[in-house]
Amino acid sequence: MKSIRHNMEFARTRAKNNMKFARTRANLYYNAKVRRQRYLYESTVEHTKQMQVQSKDRWRNWLKQAKGKEIENENDDTASVLLEVEIDDVNGDYKRAWFDEDGFPRTSRDKNGRFVNPWSVVSSTPPFSSFLRWRRERWMDSYAPASLREPQSLEERQQFLPIVTCNSKNKNRNNIEFQWIGHSTCLVQMDNFTILTDPVFSNHAAPIPAGVPRFTPPALNLERLQEKQQHIDAVVISHDHYDHLDVHSLREIEDRGLLSERGKYFVPLGHKHYIMRTCGIAADKICELEWWQSSTIQKQEDDSSQHELKISCAPAQHWCSRTPFDRNLRLWCSWAFHSTTLTPTSTSTSTSTSTSTSTSEKSFYFAGDTGVPDNFPLHEQIGERLGPFDLAALPIGAYAPNWFMKESHCAPHETVQIHRAIRARYSVGVHWGTWALADEPYFEPPRLLREACTSVGDGLVFGRDMLVVRHGERVEFPCSDDVDGHSNEEVIVDPHPVLLKE
Repeated sequence: MKSIRHNMEFARTRAKNNMKFARTRANLYYNAKVRRQRYLYESTVEHTKQMQVQSKDRWRNWLKQAKGKEIENENDDTASVLLEVEIDDVNGDYKRAWFDEDGFPRTSRDKNGRFVNPWSVVSSTPPFSSFLRWRRERWMDSYAPASLREPQSLEERQQFLPIVTCNSKNKNRNNIEFQWIGHSTCLVQMDNFTILTDPVFSNHAAPIPAGVPRFTPPALNLERLQEKQQHIDAVVISHDHYDHLDVHSLREIEDRGLLSERGKYFVPLGHKHYIMRTCGIAADKICELEWWQSSTIQKQEDDSSQHELKISCAPAQHWCSRTPFDRNLRLWCSWAFHSTTLTPTSTSTSTSTSTSTSTSEKSFYFAGDTGVPDNFPLHEQIGERLGPFDLAALPIGAYAPNWFMKESHCAPHETVQIHRAIRARYSVGVHWGTWALADEPYFEPPRLLREACTSVGDGLVFGRDMLVVRHGERVEFPCSDDVDGHSNEEVIVDPHPVLLKE
C-alpha cells in the first residue's frame, strides 16, 4: 500500500511539474509573439507616416505607372489636378476597361464573370491555402490566446463595453444623430431620414446556429423600433458576408413593416435576386446599384419643407462569398449619403413680404468592410468625388493576423488614414466588440485607435475627431454649416468615453 501511495504521489507531483512547465513555455511563446506583433505594428505605423508625408507622390507614381508620364504641375498637390490626367495604357493588374477616363475604378469583372478589385485582383481572390494557414495558426494561439480573443465573463463585457439604453430626447435637427447597435449595424438620422446599415440582429454570424457566436447582444432590437413607430427610409447592405447580411433580420424588418412609405433596401450589384429569393422581399422595394451610381428619396413635410436623400454606392476593397461556390458573384461596396432640406422662409417689412428658401445639407459615409490599398488612392478618390463628409462610420476591428486580414480589413492606424483620405469631419469606430472574427484581443481596437490618433493622426484628437461609443449610445454630431473647423472641443452632444483595456 505504501508503494502504491508513493507512486501515486510521484505521478501527481510529476503531472503538476509538467503543467507548470507547459504553462511557462506557453507564456514565453505568447510573450515573444506579442513583442513580434508589436514590432510589426509599430513598423506599419511608421510606414503609414511615410505614406502620409508622401501622399502626393503616391498619386504621381500611380499615374506614372498608368500613363508612363510625369505630372506637369509638380507644385499642385490637389487630387482634382492629379485626376485630370487621362489613362491611355495600364500594365500589370490594371485593365483599361476597369477604369474610367479620369482614373476612377469601374465595377469590374474577370474573364469568368466574377467581380474583382480592379486595382488589385489578388485582394479580391485570397487563396484557400492562406485560410488554412490562418486556421492552423489560430489553433496554435500564434497571435493571441483564446482567453484574450474572446471576453471571458459578463462582468468584463459590462466593464469595458456596456450596453446603454437611451431614452427618447429632443433631437437638434441641425445635427446628425448616430446610434451604434453593434458591429456594423448603425441607426443614423439626418434631416427627416432614418438609415439602417448592415442590419444583423441574429446571435450567430454563420450559416448554421453553431457558427460564430455573438458575445454582445444588439443594443436595440427590431421589436423596440416597431414600438417607437420609427420607420426606416433606407436599409443598406455593404456585402454578403454573414456578419453584414442576415436574411433573418431582413425578413423581420419586412414582417414588422418597419420601412417607411418610400423606404427601400439598397444593395450592391448581384444581391437583389438573392434577397428576393431568400427573404421574400418584393422587387420594387430593392434598389440595386453598382459603384458610383446613386438613387434619391424625396419627402415633403406639412410646413412645405422639401427633403431629399441621395444614396451613392462607392467602391471598397473586399470580396464576397456565402458558400464555397459563389465567390465574388455579388459586388461589395461602401455607401455615401447626402441629405438636402429646402425650407421656405418669409420676411415681412412695412411695405412688402418676401419669400426665400434656406438650404441645409448633411453628409454621412459608411465604409462597410474595406482594406487599404498599398499602391492605389482608393479612399482619396472617394473623398474627391463624394466628400467631404460630416460623419463617417469606419471599421477598426478584425485585423489580425495582418498578413491574412490586411487585404480585406483595416487596422486602427489605417482607419485614421481613411478618415483623412475621405475628408471626414468626425468618425466613429465600428466593426468590433460583437463577434471574435479575427485574432486580435477583443478589447484592443479602441486602444490602438487612440494610439494611432497620436502617432499618425496629424492633430486628430481621440474622443473628439475620432471616437468609439458604447453599444446603444445615441450621439449627435454637428454639421459643417453649424460649426466651422475643429476648434470647439464641446461640439459633440453627450459622448461617453469607452473604458479602454490596457
